[in-house]
Amino acid sequence: MQYLVLSFSHRNASLSLREKLSIGENEVDLLLEYILHSKIVKEAILLSTCNRLEILMIANDAYDAFQLCFTKLAELSQANKDELEDRADTFEGYSAIHHIFLVASSLDSLVVGETQISGQLKKSYRYSLHNNYCSSSGLGSVIDFAFKCASIVRNETGVSKKPISIASVAVSSTKKIDLHKKEAIVIGIGEMGELTIKHLLNLGFKVKLLNRNKQKAIDFKDSLNNDDLIVLDFSHLRDELNNAELLFSATASKMPIITNDMIDNVPYKRYFFDLALPRDIENLNDSNIKITTIDDLQNIVDENMNFRKDSLNRAYEIVGDEVNEFFKYLNILSVAPIIKTLRQIAKDASINEINKAIQKGFLPESYKSNIEKTIHNVFNVFLHTPTKNLKSVSSTSQLGEIERTLKMLFNISDDNLKEAEQKHDNNAKMMR
Repeated sequence: MQYLVLSFSHRNASLSLREKLSIGENEVDLLLEYILHSKIVKEAILLSTCNRLEILMIANDAYDAFQLCFTKLAELSQANKDELEDRADTFEGYSAIHHIFLVASSLDSLVVGETQISGQLKKSYRYSLHNNYCSSSGLGSVIDFAFKCASIVRNETGVSKKPISIASVAVSSTKKIDLHKKEAIVIGIGEMGELTIKHLLNLGFKVKLLNRNKQKAIDFKDSLNNDDLIVLDFSHLRDELNNAELLFSATASKMPIITNDMIDNVPYKRYFFDLALPRDIENLNDSNIKITTIDDLQNIVDENMNFRKDSLNRAYEIVGDEVNEFFKYLNILSVAPIIKTLRQIAKDASINEINKAIQKGFLPESYKSNIEKTIHNVFNVFLHTPTKNLKSVSSTSQLGEIERTLKMLFNISDDNLKEAEQKHDNNAKMMR
């Protein structure tokens, strides 16, 4: 079994390709069930955001697992399978874990340091866990370590201080625009829309919010309790966009919601920010409208990178350290069955000898429980140092040789390991 990641992001895929790969909620199950049904992929998580699509997997064959993903993605997105293979980044083993930790720590984001990605990854993991697409001990362990890594990066570096999101970068760029009035329209009340509204209100803008589900918009307005936010019917979209200098659109629509036939000529410049993927605004023919997309914001992001250089270097060091810690953890897990088996062998031997002694009359039956406890404690003390030393070499190249030697010396087979694991789990359940 090995860890795998298939990745499409702003780094390797154009905006148009990422639009095609935007997976709807009803398609998540189709993709995950397809690749898991093969039995090649044992666990999977799908992370789909406005800037990336990541498939995290545990599988027994990397090539076959990736081919399954490409086949289903091509079907769902109507994209060319060969193009998907050419564009995708694929990660295996150590590099897969390293990539996941980078993503969780927002070091691979369009806007480095944004905090959205952590919540999106957590939501994707919980969805897979709830639907039995992954386990808490498999990919769940990876996600737990990834969040721990992200927390250390946030706390020990300046990468996420004064956090920047796509929404905040978009709103901040309006400071360079000469507007007649500090008013803006926001379309959509997803996470991006909510962040955009909050940033606009903080800058003193009056905001008109349009959302297909008007009640959801009203509930959001009530939660903010801010009179500078007004909720309008979505049916007013055409009128409002032709009366606005500044517009932000961030819906989950599969098709553009603002098209050329909706645009009236007006005598002033208009600034439309398309924060959606797929895009909400088609290419408009009006030269008085400047459209800014997610990818256009990359220039602003690059300008913000210089002052974060030292923090980034430290952040990457932390990720490297935490990836190493994760693999140490895996190695300790790999020796755990041997440790449990040694303890079980010792316990079985002691019980057998006690039973023989009782049968032969060397010990009274009433002593059995106390003697078992005493011998059990003796073996715990005896095995403490070997157990500690075995764990200490779990991250070294010696581990494989030591494992093989222990199996040979104590005649431990894979069946013994499974049996000891089962007995240990049963005993643990009885003690709860």
